[in-house]
Amino acid sequence: MTSVLEIDGLKHTLYNPSNKNDTFTVNVDGQISIDAGTFTSILGESGCGKTTLLTVIGLLRKPAEVGTFRINDEDIAGLWKWKRNRRIEELRRRSIGFALQSGEPLPALTVAENIAVPLRLNGKQAKERVNELLTVFRLFDEEKNESLANRRVASLSGGQLQRVILARAIAHSPEIVFVDEPTSALDKTRAREALDVLKELKEKENTAIVMITHDRDFAALYSDKIIEMEPGQVKGTGRIKEVCTGETFRQRIPNAGNKM
Repeated sequence: MTSVLEIDGLKHTLYNPSNKNDTFTVNVDGQISIDAGTFTSILGESGCGKTTLLTVIGLLRKPAEVGTFRINDEDIAGLWKWKRNRRIEELRRRSIGFALQSGEPLPALTVAENIAVPLRLNGKQAKERVNELLTVFRLFDEEKNESLANRRVASLSGGQLQRVILARAIAHSPEIVFVDEPTSALDKTRAREALDVLKELKEKENTAIVMITHDRDFAALYSDKIIEMEPGQVKGTGRIKEVCTGETFRQRIPNAGNKM
């Protein structure tokens, strides 16, 4: 398999703006690689650094320290060192998709316009792809028998909003998609439907999916690889506990798929 992302020796510290002594540090002591066409879960309870790690490897933050950091053939550590910020922004826009808990749709735009945003930013035609994703994510008002395409996002339910965010994240067919707690606003049935779409995407378009989650059952059901995180021994730190294959993890939770 082709490696899409490789990191080694990464460290980042977050500071509380109102109290510089209040910090949180996430450490990646060993090597982590994510391959094209795979589904990886970063698993752990709240407060262990999952989302902080995502923002760094998703090029939203520059880490305090990093050894190796590559996305495809790009030396990201070198780009940061030489302050090649425009190139980093280009890579983030073109090659990465995000469905973050804080990444709410733009309220002034319709559902269709929100999904089209990453396509427009990358100079791609939007209509056909947007229509495809409206169908795939079932963005349809069953009671009124009409598409949600022209609705303002403020009128949507929490589950509908979550599906718009997921559709927008994959619209431009990025090489890697980061998804933060995608099932938090969905019931089990809708959550499985959404994750099935992501699974189909990674198989059809050879996209790497990286899901941040605390749900061990969903991680077991969908993942090719599990990166499990835990709080560090020192207060205010998080670290990688274990990296294992999805098959190994499923052996520990043999009935995960049957519970859902």
